[in-house]
Amino acid sequence: MLALISLLALISGACALPNAQAAVPAALQSNLAYRSPSLNVRALEIDTGAVFSRKRWANTFSGNLSFPFGVASGDPYSDSAVLWTMPRKVDPEGLYGGNAYPPICLLWVVAPTNSSFKIEDSVQHGYVQTTIDIDFSVKVIADNLKPYTKYYYRFESCEDEPDLGVSPVGSFKTLPAENADVEKLRLAVFSCANYPFGFFNAYGAAASNSDRLDYVQHIGDYIYEYANGAYGDGTALNRIPQPLRECSSLQDYRDRYATYRSDPDLQKLHQVLAWQTVWDDHEVADNTWAHGSADSNDTVQGQIGLNQFSARKANAVRAYFEWMPIRQVETDDKLRIWRTFKLGKLATMIMLDTRQYDRSLTDLYYNTKQVAAVADSSSRSMTGSKQQAWFFDQLKQHQERKATWPLIMQQVVFSRVNYTISTEGSTDFNFDAWEGYRYQREQILQFIKKQKIENTVVLSGDSHASWVFDLVETNSTTYNPATGEGALGVEFAGSAVSSPSSYGHGPSFTDEVYKGIAKGLTLASPSLLYAEGKLRGYFELLVTPKAVQAHYYGFVDQATRNYNVTEMGVFETLLGANRITRPVNSGTVPVYGALGAHL
Repeated sequence: MLALISLLALISGACALPNAQAAVPAALQSNLAYRSPSLNVRALEIDTGAVFSRKRWANTFSGNLSFPFGVASGDPYSDSAVLWTMPRKVDPEGLYGGNAYPPICLLWVVAPTNSSFKIEDSVQHGYVQTTIDIDFSVKVIADNLKPYTKYYYRFESCEDEPDLGVSPVGSFKTLPAENADVEKLRLAVFSCANYPFGFFNAYGAAASNSDRLDYVQHIGDYIYEYANGAYGDGTALNRIPQPLRECSSLQDYRDRYATYRSDPDLQKLHQVLAWQTVWDDHEVADNTWAHGSADSNDTVQGQIGLNQFSARKANAVRAYFEWMPIRQVETDDKLRIWRTFKLGKLATMIMLDTRQYDRSLTDLYYNTKQVAAVADSSSRSMTGSKQQAWFFDQLKQHQERKATWPLIMQQVVFSRVNYTISTEGSTDFNFDAWEGYRYQREQILQFIKKQKIENTVVLSGDSHASWVFDLVETNSTTYNPATGEGALGVEFAGSAVSSPSSYGHGPSFTDEVYKGIAKGLTLASPSLLYAEGKLRGYFELLVTPKAVQAHYYGFVDQATRNYNVTEMGVFETLLGANRITRPVNSGTVPVYGALGAHL
């Protein structure tokens, strides 16, 4: 097909851009992966004018292509979505062998069914080019689509010759129109997938039940940056992450994403549903905050490999943007991922960044007492003042447009958990979570209370355990754990896809030990209505105009690839109730974990 698409034709569709950019083909400009994750952080963009000027576009790769990382879609709007893939040339020397540098041209097609991907049968199509500069990543926006409609898509080589390379067929659903009345939505919420610790059975199980799901949300820790053996050794399971060292360079992070995206269950879930994602800490490094992490900062002593923290973070963010089906965020400040999705009148999904944007100093393991001592300080912030102001404004807009459920997606556990009985912790609280930022947490709860924000649902990850809470002011004198009276909303926090339990793990951790820890945690934490730490898994959120239900799913075995799923419990909040429905879990005693001790 490229023979029919002359270089002149490619250039004729060029965007109207200044100077050297003006001559860049539209097929190159349409690839979002060249751009910076944030519009005004120009240092992270790839200059397509420079790329075009040094490439011989007549020599665009004309051989066989493969799609070893599958396809993905993400950040759906009511009229558009991001489509992603990453082709590789195939030659006798192997998938990555030979001359990997010629540019690649792909045709992408969006169709109403999966029976035909001819251009004349499509609803949208286009041509896109990619180069080694962005690891041959391809990200395009398919627009002018209908609201709340399922579409199918695929990529193929631009060449005339058949069978030179066709991607798997992907599917996605656009969001409902902003003011549409929606009967129900079902979301799958994930966090914390550690490749060497075990198989991604949670992803596979959700993919096998994708017909009941609308969208996927990933709250963070999509990858882990550690060297193999530092936090999980994949040797026995043949799940050794690349590179073997801890990630710090751009190529390190690219290779780590390539390892994760080679997993068939992760690939399949990306293929069948659109994702909305946000990062936590391990997309960069452990326990990151605005200016460092547990093992890196901007000093010579604090660099990993050849990269100090700021450079390391820039590399990580660049790789994230290349590999994830995420849009640029319209912003006038530094790197930002926080954004909002309007799910008709049914819900507003507000995605916060409580980790990378502007977080105050966190618990770095060696400074726990220092952080604990200032946990109540008004100067400490999980989000930074600018993001908090934006967050409050989003809640007001949600209220003004008379939508029903504000779904607040953020990384770390929001509610208070007293870890006094924890077998691993030496302190009573996790100061890397919101417990280390108590003043701001109370500000948020007071805003919800004073503004009369109804039906608030907080969604969390990070902790590698399952939790269900009523949202309660820290020193509330009106909250009744038995009835939920006095609560301001609810929190659902999910377990990890494969990362090990925060309760502890190993042969000594029997079912009885896990259950005992869960019971102790609920006893010490009155607003904690369910705790479970043994099973890895995820939860699905069923959202209707009258209720939100969280269905918690768990997996006992991560050492084999299987979809032997257990429904651990179903927890509900009713319209206008602002608390978990009693009896909790319909009064059923769960097989795993423990219900609140104060019920």
